[in-house]
Amino acid sequence: MTERDLPLETVAPLNLEEYARTFARLVTHTTEYEVMASISRKFILENSFDKEAVHMLSIGAGRGNFETMLVRELGLKLGYIYAIEPNAVHVPLLEAELKSLGAKYDINTSFFNKEFEFDEKNETPLFDIIMLAHCLYTFEDPFGAVSHAVKFLKPHGKIIIFHEGESVCSELYTYMINRSDPNIFNSSLTHGDHTLTATKIESYIRDKHPELLATVTYGSCYYDVDEFVREEDESKRNDDLITFLLQAQYQKLSKEARRDVYEIVMRNSDVVDGKYFARHMCAGIIVSLPSKE
Repeated sequence: MTERDLPLETVAPLNLEEYARTFARLVTHTTEYEVMASISRKFILENSFDKEAVHMLSIGAGRGNFETMLVRELGLKLGYIYAIEPNAVHVPLLEAELKSLGAKYDINTSFFNKEFEFDEKNETPLFDIIMLAHCLYTFEDPFGAVSHAVKFLKPHGKIIIFHEGESVCSELYTYMINRSDPNIFNSSLTHGDHTLTATKIESYIRDKHPELLATVTYGSCYYDVDEFVREEDESKRNDDLITFLLQAQYQKLSKEARRDVYEIVMRNSDVVDGKYFARHMCAGIIVSLPSKE
């Protein structure tokens, strides 16, 4: 039987709780934050964001872990942060993180899109840094969100976007899209569209906003998939990370689909110090307004 002859997968996308739980697994099983930290440290030093307190807008702030790392470990001097995070599961954790930093902060649980405006108690502010860290996958109109974010940038401010490059993540998600009943599983029903890659975002910025200055830095990183790969008994595999990348429960897939997913993971993995790690690319896209000097 060919792939074309196989019945379509009928596994529904992850719900909000499943998404949050499997994301937590991903955070502890990737070297991506090390790459993000390296890019951020250079970004902070080159722009002297370690010298004077900055105002920062974090769009899709999640649980606030990376914002905390920027301040405590990477030298960012933070005066104020406005964090946007609509995921109700993340908001209490985000508030705890921001409160611990000692800087002024506000949290908005609205979705950020091209209609977004700041609430009445805040005049429309401009920011030194606007960060979108691995959140554009979840946006209904990610390109429109990038264009709208530019409006809130100070003349010498910077937008920094962290996003995946071509990787096992986009390959697994694309597999699910292609193999699923579109009435049950499609990019409009999942929490994140992982067919969106950094290359597509960069191309949009250059085509739609030729006046902006954009630079891109790529870094190689890994997902720790050793437990998933080595466990021969499928029912005992710790598949939370793979489930997150698929945006669907791995164990609920057909036998044929689970085999295909396993092969994709293996094809994209290296053995490092005796453990299996799936290759992954992380991009840092830095955007600024043209200098008027």
